[in-house]
Amino acid sequence: MSSIDFNETLNKQQLVAVNCSEGNKLVLAGAGSGKTRVLTYRVAKLIKDFNIRPSNIMALTFTNKASREMKERLESLLRISSQGLWFGTFHGICRRILKIHWKEAGLSERFTILDSQDQHRLVKRIIKTNNLDDKLYDVKSIQSFINRKKDSGMRSNQVSEKDDEVYMLVYKDYESILKQTNSVDFADLILKTYELLTENQNILSYYVKRFRHIMVDEFQDTNLLQFKLLKLLNNNSGSMYAVGDDDQSIYGWRGALSKNIKNYTDQFIDVEIFKLEQNYRSTDKILSVANSLITHNKNRLGKELWTNTSRGDQVKIFEAYNNDEESAFIVDKITMLVSDGYKKSEIAILYRNNFLSRRLEEELNGRGMPYVIYGGFRFFERAEIKDMVAYLRIIVNPDDDAAFERTINNPPRGIGQKTIDMIRKMSKENNLSLWKTIKLFEKKSSDEITNRVKTLLNNYTKIIENIASDINNLSLDEILIRIYKESNLKTYFSEQKGEDSISKKENIEELFVTAENFIKNNIDSENIIDDFLDNAALEAGDYQSKLDEDPVQLMTIHSAKGLEFPVVFLTGLEEGIFPNENRKSGNDFLEEERRLCYVAITRAMKLLYITYANARYLHGSYNYLMPSRFISEIPSELLENIKTENFQHIKNKKYNDVVNSKEKSSIKIGQRVRHQKFGNGVVLSYEGEDDNLKLYINFEDYGSKWLVLTYAHLEFL
Repeated sequence: MSSIDFNETLNKQQLVAVNCSEGNKLVLAGAGSGKTRVLTYRVAKLIKDFNIRPSNIMALTFTNKASREMKERLESLLRISSQGLWFGTFHGICRRILKIHWKEAGLSERFTILDSQDQHRLVKRIIKTNNLDDKLYDVKSIQSFINRKKDSGMRSNQVSEKDDEVYMLVYKDYESILKQTNSVDFADLILKTYELLTENQNILSYYVKRFRHIMVDEFQDTNLLQFKLLKLLNNNSGSMYAVGDDDQSIYGWRGALSKNIKNYTDQFIDVEIFKLEQNYRSTDKILSVANSLITHNKNRLGKELWTNTSRGDQVKIFEAYNNDEESAFIVDKITMLVSDGYKKSEIAILYRNNFLSRRLEEELNGRGMPYVIYGGFRFFERAEIKDMVAYLRIIVNPDDDAAFERTINNPPRGIGQKTIDMIRKMSKENNLSLWKTIKLFEKKSSDEITNRVKTLLNNYTKIIENIASDINNLSLDEILIRIYKESNLKTYFSEQKGEDSISKKENIEELFVTAENFIKNNIDSENIIDDFLDNAALEAGDYQSKLDEDPVQLMTIHSAKGLEFPVVFLTGLEEGIFPNENRKSGNDFLEEERRLCYVAITRAMKLLYITYANARYLHGSYNYLMPSRFISEIPSELLENIKTENFQHIKNKKYNDVVNSKEKSSIKIGQRVRHQKFGNGVVLSYEGEDDNLKLYINFEDYGSKWLVLTYAHLEFL
């Protein structure tokens, strides 16, 4: 084990947090303050100086990438192998516990993990078999309902009077099918682990004694059930080391509770708090903007970021008259930055909602500037990869209904929807999996089950059974190659024309390489196929589309969490868009929106541009928009207003000046005006010329009206 000079590599705040005694700790780690370094060095400190065995430490993260990074850093620090370390995501660690205690958890040894799309397909099937109106009962809404119930620790038999009866019916059928097919979904991994530990005191005691030290990354992103699981494992006797930032809690929409950080200090014994406030990412001026904004949130523990780096450039703010000018300004500025030596890939454009990218993409395309939408389909989420994985799943577990439904007629082999519906119906009547149901067809004669149908189904089962019979004699990549050929997916894609089919074939070939690498990286695996399948379900897929020609990065702010860029453009800061009016209202929602803006600002390392438009083309028409309240919450002295030659402000100019000059070009969509009777408004459109020039104006208190400029007596603001 190598020696480590903690004093040389950590700043004062980090050093105090790493050198602390055992017990429950909370490290409030600001953006760019080196939280991963602190977590890793704390583990190293426990092993090296506290003589804690690595096998007695559990580290929980929210991404596989974070887990791998911690393992790699620890291996580098201590010169020890990371094999056997219990480092992983909540879902990954819970899956590991359930694989050990599958019998006590009421599972089969080779249970299947359903991903979100599998879950969606199953809910859709239940809606159909129960003859429910899929327009009235939306699949995604019911899917979300089921996940919310599980994330709060509630099963289908725990009915609330407030719950919709049909939703509960679907939930009950859904749980029944999961049990029948030896399957669990993502939420089940945590809920079943929680149930396993609460119902088996001896198993709980084992894990409490073994993992006296539990490290948790991104604690602000935990949901209710994850918090309860941690409390159970801590048992008021262990040492919990939680690292998080309540100012970066931005996932409330998927169940994360920002209040869990406060609840941790209240519900765990003697929690000691440390703050990491020195930032290693952004300039002082960017941090001043971030700090001034977030202080408007009242429900926070409080901290203030600072840095030793240069003050840098002032944060720029640009007011556009519409989103066309906003997009043009951004691309113009990017062109200038590239000519100044910045790489395009060092520049990110961040937005609150996906729809805001459309105009930006048009502008970038029109200028021939390469870009990439970050957070698009990842490797294991691509349809052709999911097809291959589904075949592997049903070969391993024929009772996997989700895999059956994906593969039965993929590629098309003449098995129609009527046949599939009949299989589903018989499956429900006989309480059997879909696979066992079609095996009944071999012994059963019926007018509905024709010889043609039997032949088609028999051909399908032969594909699965032939590969399954050789599974112990083949490597993982060889099995996948067999699947590709014998399922006829290879022939099917080869017969397709165009770039899309070529891309699909390239992706499947990459899957073979992925399988080979997985074998090399998991030489101690007891069952490589099961582990690969679980990895495919759990892995978010750290693969990106090929970055061609050094592209500009476009992404939502949620996608940008954890990333950093030398230059950031934060766009669309208008009321109704950011904060977003289409989600929720209330102070809790507003505070999360403000935290989201804070996260966006702290992605910038050197330069930050904030843009907003007075008018934006939304839902088929121009809409007048007020600047976001977040802009007014930042002191004006921290922002530098910039203008372009294209943006013609008409300040304190009376209507006669405009009419007499006959300059129609002086009037711009988005121009603010004041009328003696109607008050303040904004120009949405105009038509005509000279004395017949008419303006279509949206007034704040009187709605939209056409006014003839000559007689309107308008004041241009």
